[in-house]
Amino acid sequence: MERPGGRKNTKAGMEQLLRDWCSALTVLQQTDGAILCPACKRVHGRCHEAVYPLLYLAHVTGEERWADTAKRVFAWADTLVQPDGSLLNDPESDWKGTTAFGAIALVSALSRHGDVLDAGTRAAWTARLAGMGRWLFGNLRPGAKAYINYYAANACAMALLGDFFKNGDYISLAKELLAYCLRHLSGHGLLLGEGRPHGLKTPKGCGAADIGYNLEESLPCLYRAACALGDQAAGKACRDAAYAHLLFLLPDGGIDNSFGTRAFKWTYWGSRTADGCTDLLCALGREERVFAEAAWRHTALLRKCTHAGLLDGGPDYRRAGEAPCVHHTFCQAKSLAFALDDGLPVFVKAALPAETGPDVVSVPELALTRLRVGGWIADVTAYDAFAKRGAHVSGGTMSLLWHEAAGPVFAAGPPAPGPFEPLNEQPLNHPERQTAAVLRLEAETGGGVYASCFDTNARVTCRRTPRGTEVTAEGRLRALDGALPDADAAFRMRYELREGTLDIDACVSAPLAETCALVLPVISGKAQIGVERGRLLSQKRCFSPAPGFLFTEYRVQPDGDGLAEIRIRIN
Repeated sequence: MERPGGRKNTKAGMEQLLRDWCSALTVLQQTDGAILCPACKRVHGRCHEAVYPLLYLAHVTGEERWADTAKRVFAWADTLVQPDGSLLNDPESDWKGTTAFGAIALVSALSRHGDVLDAGTRAAWTARLAGMGRWLFGNLRPGAKAYINYYAANACAMALLGDFFKNGDYISLAKELLAYCLRHLSGHGLLLGEGRPHGLKTPKGCGAADIGYNLEESLPCLYRAACALGDQAAGKACRDAAYAHLLFLLPDGGIDNSFGTRAFKWTYWGSRTADGCTDLLCALGREERVFAEAAWRHTALLRKCTHAGLLDGGPDYRRAGEAPCVHHTFCQAKSLAFALDDGLPVFVKAALPAETGPDVVSVPELALTRLRVGGWIADVTAYDAFAKRGAHVSGGTMSLLWHEAAGPVFAAGPPAPGPFEPLNEQPLNHPERQTAAVLRLEAETGGGVYASCFDTNARVTCRRTPRGTEVTAEGRLRALDGALPDADAAFRMRYELREGTLDIDACVSAPLAETCALVLPVISGKAQIGVERGRLLSQKRCFSPAPGFLFTEYRVQPDGDGLAEIRIRIN
């Protein structure tokens, strides 16, 4: 996709991407109307949400095939509809909260493109929508047991349904939910509540945040709700929060969620079952070029990760021999349809927050230090807020390392084996290649595995050096449950970043040196690894489904004093 003035018109390019995605969905549609996932070998219940992008294409192209696909998948979803009006998340699940996302898709299809349907079909769709609205109004309100993304989604659903059905009670609940969510913005503008309770405060003072869910689901819903309600103050609060989250949108369009509470669903371009941020970025980009630039780069990454019309769960899924899960495609198609429906911004080049600003940014609510030094972008995190234990790293781990000439070098997936949400995680064709893509010190002793990335008590400090910037993490090797080994388990990891070079000095207590390894999961082939101290034990090719990269795992044994030194240079 090129910028205006190139060979491709921007709107035409985005519409072609949407057409490619929806064409693939049509090919996968079964005789009963369901859309079969080629990766999971089953039907994802939320596939009925594709009615909105399909009806968009039916309207703008005049081609009946898109409406036929939409009608058939809508009819299949009768199998999910419950007597109370809600829809099940999946045929195998009893979770109903995703009714909010289905309602947003259905009301958008009807209100924007319902004219392409005959009167009987419109009446049937409207009747289902009415039942969904009644259930959402009665069940998804403050006090409901759900992460905050569902509160944000229902704020949007109630605002849109309130307008569609002229229901003042729905509008009132939308306002209440919108205000509730905005009260959970941190001092840095990050949305907290992607865990329970929403106001969680950890021993380090952290809250529960997930950048993927925030940027791809909660903030787009909150902004859409604010616009539907005509609440300019709430709209500005959403804009400011979106800008705060742009710190984690990388120069190549990726979303850095290496530390998020639901990092096990990280896809590098976003989050596995979230709805996408293209519409939010484009909407805000009509007023500010930085958001338009973010939309441009992010959409270019989505296109790069699309093969045969389906969006892969990360950049290397295809090379790893893993099939694309259809969930990514029908979710992201909704966001792209919203962006096209609302009107695209003018795409003018601009720098992103990740490329400008201070060299060192501290984000205390995430126990995170962000570095920007000599072409590098790096995160060091000791985050201690969890939605599910082992779903993300801690311990002063460098969870992300990115270089302007090499792209991702480190990108941490979950340190513990999953699945964490079996119905929402893709089974792999080659599970034997899967391993934790986590930089760590790891020791096997006393029949257990203990690692630096499990220590939520680790302390992190940062200082300038004559050559660059240095971050030091100190803690104790721990098991997943926080247990300590019998031996002294103290460790120290020191990272020094300077132009084109990263030095890692790792130290573990001498009693553990013989059974310990410094593990380096290196993605980029442009990264040259030098072992300055210690002994290279092994290297092997591995795959991490979150965020979706092939990488080379290097294991380096510390010397007899428990010391290992590594130098990483970019060729």
